[in-house]
Order: sequence, then structure tokens, then C-alpha cells
Amino acid sequence: VNPNNYVEFNGEKWRIIGLVNVKTATGVEQRIKIIRTDGVESQKDFQETNYGYAWDKYPSPYSNNWTTSKLKDMLNGIYYNSESGECYTGSILSAAYQNTCNFSTVGNIPKGLDEEARQMIDSEVIWNIGGSSSTNDVTVGMFYERERGTSTGSSNTYPNVWTKENDETYHKGIGLMYPSDYGYATNGGEKGREGCFEEVLRNWGTGEYQSECANNDWLKPSSGYYWTLSPYSSDTDYAFNVVVAGSVAGLCNIYGARGVNPVAYLSISTTIYDGDGTFDNPFLLRNAS
Repeated sequence: VNPNNYVEFNGEKWRIIGLVNVKTATGVEQRIKIIRTDGVESQKDFQETNYGYAWDKYPSPYSNNWTTSKLKDMLNGIYYNSESGECYTGSILSAAYQNTCNFSTVGNIPKGLDEEARQMIDSEVIWNIGGSSSTNDVTVGMFYERERGTSTGSSNTYPNVWTKENDETYHKGIGLMYPSDYGYATNGGEKGREGCFEEVLRNWGTGEYQSECANNDWLKPSSGYYWTLSPYSSDTDYAFNVVVAGSVAGLCNIYGARGVNPVAYLSISTTIYDGDGTFDNPFLLRNAS
């Protein structure tokens, strides 16, 4: 449930999702993928635990195309650069509203990335942004394949990848976890990992699958709802999120506020040089470039 995968990054404790295969301009390579599991809280009401960010602005026009989303702009803009600027916040399960967020502040309000952290991120990685048209019969492995597919919106006209070439202004390398990242993070309990992988992620929030698969998943939310990177491809108004019960839901309005856990791939020149991955002794990183 709680593997030793903690890493000190940006003066904070992040966690390692894994050593994963990614696409780059030169081919398929391996990168360390990390996530900030305590999330980025709403700046306006950061003392309230029931606040989050919208995937895209409200009211219309809005879209579940990640390359044009306001959340992507925020994470790769003011959050990445530790600056102040536009964001869209609100109460979870309600429409978000335009706000000003200040990620240059340290202390109680989560800060943006510092220069050392920015140097450790691989901004050249090509992100897959494929979606799924359903959750009814989709297992972890099926989500993995669809995330790397081309069905990113109801019109199927969106790009299926997020690259510097198609988003030069806001491609700094900060994204979100995939539904499959969440699914693969379980140890399966008494059902075992393979047993959980055979069940659709939508069912993880109830019965035996909640008690064994979801409750033994270190990426399961402790409260609230958390965005993933994958759109609901049957309707441009929705994207997938992980709910507190432990299931993956698809009909989540992109203008609603939900929790945000930033994700990044570390550059090939960033290595682990100390620590054992425990909470009290996290892995330490250094960049050789």
C-alpha cells in the first residue's frame, strides 16, 4: 500500500510512479516518472480542503483537448515558473471561476517549481493524450492502450500527443497521472495485482474491489477527486478523474474543480544518489548536466 518510493524534489516529497518507457524525438527511452501526491491546493482558499482546479475555463467555449486547456497552461506557466497569474478554481463538484494564483509564495500555500527542479525535468518527452469513450468495460491494460491511441475527443480532430512542436509556449513537461498509472499502483491485496487488473477500473470503488484493489493503491485519494490526463472521447465536455471511493469516473465536467497532482518525467541526466525511498529518508536527486 505504501511502497518506499518517496523522492525529494522541489524541496518537497514527491513519489516515483516508475521507470517508464516514453517517446522522445529520437525514439523510445526510459525516464523516471514522479508525482506530487499531496496535490496543489486552491490558492484562493488554500485552507479549505474541498477546493481544486478546473481542467478548462467556464463558461463555454471549453474543451477536453489537453493542448488548449487552462489547467495545462497553469501547470506549465505560473506553477512551473513560480509566478502569479490566471487560474480557474472552485469548490469540488461545482463550476470553477477565474482567479489569480500566486505560486511564488512559500509557506502554507504550495509554491511553484524552483530553478533546480526545472533543470531536472525532461521537457522533450512526448506525452500521450488519448482518451476512452467509456468506463463500462475498461480495465487497467485497456486504459493504457487507449491513452496511447488517437481517440482524444468526440470529433477525433485533436492531436493524440502533446509535444513541444504542437505546443511550444506551454510544453515545459508538467502533466497529470493517467488512469493506468492509478491502476498499476495497487498491490492488489488478497485479490493480487493480476486479479485487480482483470476488473474494470469503474468498479474499484465498491465491494471487494474497493477493499482489495482501491484501498491497496498508494495513488488512491485520501479525500476528494483528482484529475487524470485522459479525456472522455465521446463528449468534449468531460475528462476522467479518480474519486475518493477508488474508482475511475468519466463523466466529469472539465469546468468543475478537482484536485491536481502534478506529474513530471526526470531528465536522463538526473539520477538518484542517496536515500532509501522511505518517507523519512527519501531518495535524493542530482542533475549532472
